[in-house]
Amino acid sequence: MESQVLIWLVDCGYYVRPDESMIYVDLPREFKKLPTKVFEASIHGVVPIDKALSDECEIEDVIATTWNHGSIEKGHEIINLARAIYFVPIALLSTKGNDVVLGDLYVDTLSQGVVNFIDLMELWPVHLQKNPAVYIENISTFYSSRRKHHACNLKPAMPRELPTLTPATISLEQYEAIARDAPRLQTPEHSITDECSTVLTNHHDHHLTADEIEEYSKMYIKVNGIQYNVLNIILNKCHDLRMCEKYKDKKSVGRATSRRPNTCSYQRPILDDIEEFA
Repeated sequence: MESQVLIWLVDCGYYVRPDESMIYVDLPREFKKLPTKVFEASIHGVVPIDKALSDECEIEDVIATTWNHGSIEKGHEIINLARAIYFVPIALLSTKGNDVVLGDLYVDTLSQGVVNFIDLMELWPVHLQKNPAVYIENISTFYSSRRKHHACNLKPAMPRELPTLTPATISLEQYEAIARDAPRLQTPEHSITDECSTVLTNHHDHHLTADEIEEYSKMYIKVNGIQYNVLNIILNKCHDLRMCEKYKDKKSVGRATSRRPNTCSYQRPILDDIEEFA
C-alpha cells in the first residue's frame, strides 16, 4: 500500500500492518520486474441498485453508479461467513490507475454450498442487478476513481492468458463474447488452480460448523498485549491446512524436524481450546 505493508504471520495465523518507519524491505532489482500476485479484482457485468420513492409513494429499485452502505455491509457479511472464497478471472481491464482483473466470485456457504456471489446479492433486499448494457455504458465511471497503489504497478500473474480491455474502447458485443466463453467454477474439487491463482481447492474438509463459528467468534486471545479474535485465527489455520494439502506429497519441499518454542504471552485456557479443536 502507499504507506503500509501487509505481513501475514503464517505460524501465528494473523496479519500485521507496520508502516514504513517500522520495517524496510529492499528487493533485488530482478525481483521488481517479476509479475505480482497482488492485484485489484472486480465482479463484472453488474450495476448497483438503490431505493427511491416513486410518484405513487412506492419504493422502487433504481440503477445507481455507487454502492450504498447497505450493499457494502451485505457484501462483507457474505464474505465473512463464507467457508471458502473462489475467484475465476475472465479478462484484464487496463485503466489509467491500475489493471483490474474482471471475474466471477464464488463463496462456499453453510446452507447452500458453493454459490455465485451475485446470486446472493440479488436476493431480497436486492443490492445489484445483472445488466451488461448499463455496465459497459458506465464502465469508465465505475473504474475512473480507483485508488492506485504500488502493488498493482506490475501486471498480475494469471493462470492463463486473459483478454485485455480498456474502458474507452470496450463494446457490449466484445464484453458479451468474453463473458459467454468465460470458465465456470463447477465444484471446489474441479476448480481452476495454479501457483499464481487465488482459486483454492479443498481436498479435506477443514471447515467450522455454524455452532463453532458462533462459539469462537466470542473468544479472544491476547498476544503481546494485543487482543485477537479466536475465530479469525482458526479460519487462517484452516486456510493454511488447505494450502499444505497441495504440497504434502512433494518430497523435495522438505519437512521441519523441530518446532520453534512459542515465546508469546497468551491466555492458556483459550489456546488449549484451539489446539484441541485443531
